[in-house]
Amino acid sequence: MLGRYVLKEVLLPYGVGVFLFMALLTFDLLSSLSGVFLSRGAGAEAILLLVLYRLPWTLSLALPLGLVFAILVGLSRLIRHSELKAAYAAGVPPLALLKPLLLLSLLVALVNLYNLAEVRPRALEAYDRALARLLYGEGGPSGVLRRQVYALEGQGVYYAEEVVPEVGQNRLYGLRVVDEKGRIYSAKEGVWDREGWQFLGYVLEEGKLKPFQGILPFPALFRPKESLGSKDPYDSSTLEELWQRARVEPAARFALHRRLADALGGFFLGFAAAALGLSLREAAWAFLGVVLLIFGYYVLWTLSAQLARYDVSPLLAHLPNGLYGLLALYLTWRLR
Repeated sequence: MLGRYVLKEVLLPYGVGVFLFMALLTFDLLSSLSGVFLSRGAGAEAILLLVLYRLPWTLSLALPLGLVFAILVGLSRLIRHSELKAAYAAGVPPLALLKPLLLLSLLVALVNLYNLAEVRPRALEAYDRALARLLYGEGGPSGVLRRQVYALEGQGVYYAEEVVPEVGQNRLYGLRVVDEKGRIYSAKEGVWDREGWQFLGYVLEEGKLKPFQGILPFPALFRPKESLGSKDPYDSSTLEELWQRARVEPAARFALHRRLADALGGFFLGFAAAALGLSLREAAWAFLGVVLLIFGYYVLWTLSAQLARYDVSPLLAHLPNGLYGLLALYLTWRLR
């Protein structure tokens, strides 16, 4: 009963917080693209379409950030009216109030996981197509990726001067392969499908150059693509595609762990906010808690991305969640 009352106090601020964060991020998008809109003479329909395609991206940030805002604002009202003090005095343990907030945080994390895994990548791909039409006309960019290198343990190194994504396969040009036995394959062009890399060319083995026609096994098929609307080249890949890319692209491994960590971030942020809010004695500290939790998570999130540039373990993507989990457990221990 009391748990439902606490949730009721949190859900309304949560809706307001998500709306505010989405509005701020949308306004930032419109500001950054204002020069493009003016120079291209974009109409209201084109602008609205870009905003709609961008909504899942803004939602992926607004869901966890709005949760921190809602939990601390909702609990601050209970603190201000001495309702938490009355509940504690009546023998209600703080952990009983923590459980419903943890369930809400888990639900937010699961919703955001689906958004990050499927909805946001597909929406960003549609956003890229719409932005490309606005920038380059109906033809859009070629979609060709150049100088692509893939490496899989036990499979060797695969290189293509150009990769052209097609339906069900990729077209390869200027390809080179060095397998695990040191044999060097080369060809002017080939096809990359579910069986592997198929081409007609040559192989250099033990110093002898021989003709080659066949398939080299390459157990990862995805459509290589880059995003116009994001600084992250993996943002428009679904979670399944990203897992495939992570098998052969070292840089994609951090992106995969970052995607999972971002989804779980809602739970750990909500856990820390709830444990902090229930331990406060003055409502005035709640606003400071919102700022510190969001700012601290952003600093750790940025730090883990910077460390990834130095080929550090991709597991560092979970650094913010790990530290916030420890903070939440410490605050929970103090609530006993």
